[in-house]
Amino acid sequence: MGKWFPLLGLGFAVAGADKLLGMQAYDQLFAKWGWSECARQLIGAGEFVGGVMVASDTLRHLGGCVLIGSSTAMLTAEMSRQERDLALPRCILLLAAASALLPVGRKRAKG
Repeated sequence: MGKWFPLLGLGFAVAGADKLLGMQAYDQLFAKWGWSECARQLIGAGEFVGGVMVASDTLRHLGGCVLIGSSTAMLTAEMSRQERDLALPRCILLLAAASALLPVGRKRAKG
């Protein structure tokens, strides 16, 4: 699991940066859903910051929580619009974000 969390974090951070910078595909997707530019930026910021935190050993759990929140918001939108082609990969990403909550690689305190 040594490279898993940094790579997972990088993936989410890049996706978040794409949303923050307003890539056309995300602009179109959020507009189709009726979501505002502010909502797109909020999801993007959550993914970016959460991704950076997941890549860090000390902030991994908090980053996982942030990513779970942003991924759940996206998954809810995809499921409510019956966009299963988007929802299945999002569900997998949600599970990947949840893996950041596992106590992998943490040293246990001896007591």
